[in-house]
Amino acid sequence: MKNLKIAALALAFLPLTSFAQQAGFLIKGTAPKAFNGKKVYLDYTKDGFPASDSSAIVDGKFSFNGTVEEPAYSRMVFDQDGKGKLIAQNIGDRLYFYLGNETYNMTIKDSLRTAAIIGSPLHNAYVAYLNEIGGGFMDIIDAGNKAFSAVKQDAPDANDQYKAIHEKFEARFEARRVKELAFAAKNPNSIFAVDALIDAANKRKLSEIEPLFLKLSKEVRQMTNARQLEARFLAERSVKIGNKAPNFSQPDTEGKLVRVSDFKGQYVLIDFWASWCSPCRAENPNLLKAYNKYKSKGLEVLAVSLDDTKGKNAWLKAIKEDGLPWIHVADLKGWSNEAAVLYGVRAVPQNYLVDPQGNIVAINIKGELLHQELAKIFGN
Repeated sequence: MKNLKIAALALAFLPLTSFAQQAGFLIKGTAPKAFNGKKVYLDYTKDGFPASDSSAIVDGKFSFNGTVEEPAYSRMVFDQDGKGKLIAQNIGDRLYFYLGNETYNMTIKDSLRTAAIIGSPLHNAYVAYLNEIGGGFMDIIDAGNKAFSAVKQDAPDANDQYKAIHEKFEARFEARRVKELAFAAKNPNSIFAVDALIDAANKRKLSEIEPLFLKLSKEVRQMTNARQLEARFLAERSVKIGNKAPNFSQPDTEGKLVRVSDFKGQYVLIDFWASWCSPCRAENPNLLKAYNKYKSKGLEVLAVSLDDTKGKNAWLKAIKEDGLPWIHVADLKGWSNEAAVLYGVRAVPQNYLVDPQGNIVAINIKGELLHQELAKIFGN
């Protein structure tokens, strides 16, 4: 515990001072030569956008270098089986860690997940943080999936076993959330306090989280993920039926900025979606039917995509495949899309119907409910 407090204290002003010590990050890895030719992938955040890189293992070595504006939760994937990144990142050998402008010396013996990492005070502090709250989120998810997979599907008590496993791991997550809240309360200068509150906020009321957030240091509250959490507090209070719809601007498919305020004087449905979202794609024909029926009566749709830079082509392809004639915008920041953060969007599809005066008149209207609400406004 003493060591953790020292680590947290050392990181208190890390976002402001650490980058003066090293211009960027450097990851130097070694692995058995039996892995030569295999690829390692790195996913992180740069300039507010998702960034990716890859490195092949040559002569038992691999490396990455670059810069980040602030420490951020990142992922490394080791494609041991040569099946490609997509498969490896879902069920393969993965490492979730905090990436800062430091030097990381990684030694892989048989798995990236268990690699020895030295040279990074940030990583040491993160490991200490995970030990205090009860382990990494994805480690618990993987353990749960392994337990589920071990159940024989034809076992007479299979459903009872599944239920018991679910309850066991949900209890583990709840115990973890209790520790996260305690950590944030005791460590207001730690950058990990924000992550603790974000994770706890997925199950706890934001009204319970906000008082702890307000006690975090000014420096920590300037972190990008802290500002996004703060936006959720604001959205919960302001993005409601009867309130003004928050204004934002984002580029359309041609790069032209489109604003919510551009639609003053008409009804606009702000629709948050993504090309990779199956429920979104399933809802598109229903939305298209409503759009075709009410477009001439004054309805417009402003679709905000949560695709990222890597998914830009998929976004444009989905628009074409689904035949969506309305206005489409995206800043290509994925879940960090600034409009989605402003509206407190945590899942897609999600939409907001805004009247000609700019007020929100309906939220999350889909399926038959969409037609019922629009019929009230425009008639049948």
